[in-house]
Amino acid sequence: MLYSLKPQKTGTVLTNGINLYYETFGNPSHPAVLLIMGLSCQCLQWFPYIIKPMVKQGYYVIRFDNRDVGLSTWIAPDDWQNNPYNLEDLAKDTIGLLKALGIDKVHIIGASMGGAIAQRITISYPACVLSLTCIVSFADASVLGRGGISPTFISRVPSLTEYLSFWSMLAGTTFPLDVSLYTELYQETVIGRGYNPNCMVHQLTALGRSSSRMAELKQIRVPTLVLYGTADPLIPQVHAVEYANLIPHVKLFSMAGVGHDIPEGICQTIHPEIFNLFSLI
Repeated sequence: MLYSLKPQKTGTVLTNGINLYYETFGNPSHPAVLLIMGLSCQCLQWFPYIIKPMVKQGYYVIRFDNRDVGLSTWIAPDDWQNNPYNLEDLAKDTIGLLKALGIDKVHIIGASMGGAIAQRITISYPACVLSLTCIVSFADASVLGRGGISPTFISRVPSLTEYLSFWSMLAGTTFPLDVSLYTELYQETVIGRGYNPNCMVHQLTALGRSSSRMAELKQIRVPTLVLYGTADPLIPQVHAVEYANLIPHVKLFSMAGVGHDIPEGICQTIHPEIFNLFSLI
């Protein structure tokens, strides 16, 4: 599955003092869509079934590894202890990537922590954002893990069994985990590109060091789509509804039986919603 989609271009850019690895798909003259992945996840988790319809619809798609992830810069523990980063730093990283690619305005889609970064970008750099889509995300990190689910492999590299067990717990009730796909993802990312054992601690701390965006959401002026899973064990449904209602121009869309992931089976439902959002610009 992962190899069914080949990037048009791959590379690394220096931004905000670190190197960010990125991949692009489609025609760079078309409207740009930036995909931001969540906690400790590499950009390959934006699967082909998510990206291909966007390219086919006429969009230029960019995915990248956040700092401390995959092929981007890993922050050394000593450097992090002396200068821990926060959500604003992750937003600055992303803006630097867009500038390096010569992109002035972009549709932003963020999953989980990626949605939190996308919100921060939209609030702090509104001139760069055409639309905002948050998938299984949050505006206040204090809601994370209220369902009692947390990985057993914080601060170490997970085994395949641990990795599949964790993602199986996050999967919802309608679409069970695609074990073969996530096994391939594990081999390509954790084994192939490398897994930073310090990533979860660094990024969870970044979320903890960042203030809640609830009071700032009213500043968002672009068309916004909030997609949440009704079976998400990590983010309470009520929080998605609460933060979405604070955004002026928002559509809230519930994904029945979806957990804290983006399964292939839901894409035929959510892609039309995303493209409709894009068409509002």
